[in-house]
Amino acid sequence: MAQHQLPPAVMKIVLGNELARQRVEAGLTQDDAASVLRCTQQKIAHIERGSGIRAIELDALLERYGASEDDSAYARDLQAEGNRRAKRGAFSSRFRQHMRLFVDMEPSCQRIFAYRALVLPGLLQTERYMHVLSRAWRPSLGRDQIERDIADRLARQEALDNTDQQFWFVIDEAALHRITGTPEVVKEQVMALVAALDRPNVDIQVVPFAAGYYMGQGHDYSIFGYDTKPAVSIVYLEQHDGGTYVDDAKRTSGYLTLWDQQKAAASGPEQTRRFLLELVDGL
Repeated sequence: MAQHQLPPAVMKIVLGNELARQRVEAGLTQDDAASVLRCTQQKIAHIERGSGIRAIELDALLERYGASEDDSAYARDLQAEGNRRAKRGAFSSRFRQHMRLFVDMEPSCQRIFAYRALVLPGLLQTERYMHVLSRAWRPSLGRDQIERDIADRLARQEALDNTDQQFWFVIDEAALHRITGTPEVVKEQVMALVAALDRPNVDIQVVPFAAGYYMGQGHDYSIFGYDTKPAVSIVYLEQHDGGTYVDDAKRTSGYLTLWDQQKAAASGPEQTRRFLLELVDGL
């Protein structure tokens, strides 16, 4: 199964990285690029961070950089796709504004690495677990709204069926002990995690309480990896009232290092499987 088309926002980020690569290979600084467009160095920095660029400006930079025909065509394609408007009625439009890029990236990236401290990842939640979570919202949501939200969240889980993508989750043990509801609800959710481990493209690791303190503990995030030219990683940081996207190469590199540290603190996938089955046996 092939990935979905890259979201326009991701296209702009890839284009920004590509222009930065071409500029450096041409031996030029951001100030040099700014002189071509008769703009500030800050504008070039924003372009290279994915803010987008007009076609006429792109052509001017490509000429100054001495870009090859292939590189020029690639950059122009990225620019055109980056300006593509979302289709009316797109699936992501059902979600809150800050989640729309997240939902667009889930089926279009090559890999997702996600850490959760207190709540299980949305892609792994059962319907009844979602209902339990919905009751924690204040002010309370209406029944119809809850049912629509849950239906949309369950539809997102179809991304897991794409075996060309890799999904890797690190979950703090605390999230497992916060699964509330009847014993049947808890067992169903834990067994859903076990079933997810049987998917060829899914890995789950639990950080046990015995691991003690570890780097990044308690700070939920997701990393979306794209094998574009150049490769791009985009980090989504969870917040109470929204979320923040990070695509700066230096910061995303820091989160990839944090991800490796958290994987090292967690039990391996097979140890995690045994832990989950023992948790069910104890219910």
